[in-house]
Amino acid sequence: MALTATDASTINTNAYKAPASNSDIGQKDIFLKLLVAQMKFQDPMKPQDATAMSQQLAQFNMVEQQTTTNKLLEQLVGAGGTGGKGVGGSADGASYLGHTVTMNQSFIEFNGTSQNFNVQMDANAPDGLVFIYDADGNPVRTMQGSLNAGANPLVWDGLTDSGATAPQGTYLIGVSALDLNGNEVTATVQRTGVVEAVRFSASGTSLVVNGVPVSITDISELRI
Repeated sequence: MALTATDASTINTNAYKAPASNSDIGQKDIFLKLLVAQMKFQDPMKPQDATAMSQQLAQFNMVEQQTTTNKLLEQLVGAGGTGGKGVGGSADGASYLGHTVTMNQSFIEFNGTSQNFNVQMDANAPDGLVFIYDADGNPVRTMQGSLNAGANPLVWDGLTDSGATAPQGTYLIGVSALDLNGNEVTATVQRTGVVEAVRFSASGTSLVVNGVPVSITDISELRI
């Protein structure tokens, strides 16, 4: 059958409160309470020395900054540790910065220039179609031809089927391919690019490649 463009358990935590640790004395809220109490109960006839008060306020500011820094570091380490193994079993997304990677990525951020991508085929597919869809899912370009088992480097020149240049924006690559017996062949779209940024979030670590975020678990190759 030939392909056509139309185939396309519950614990009440409120009942328990952990005792305060001695290390809480170093927390900024405890420090502030002590400072306020000192000002509240000072002798009006012998107020606190202004220089001493300034030093204490500076100390409070340092404690506050250190606490904020520690929280940010904890978030950074936690996000990096949940990003998945990736290439070589590494969970440190920052180590990918500046490296060339190949990843499973079917999205394109079209900026007016030709876009390179690769179609990885599980088997030979003499009857194959590659579709470029816009952000609304409408096909704007159809490329037809045989696809060989393994890597198939392809290029979208940015033109639509009518010959016009597609507007800049996000596009999706889709592949439909059949072998000699008319059975569907699995295809994976891959792209190669330089890691421009690393994003950390509660859901894990993602890399920004070719202007598009990709999960660190989708990286298939890392190059220097």
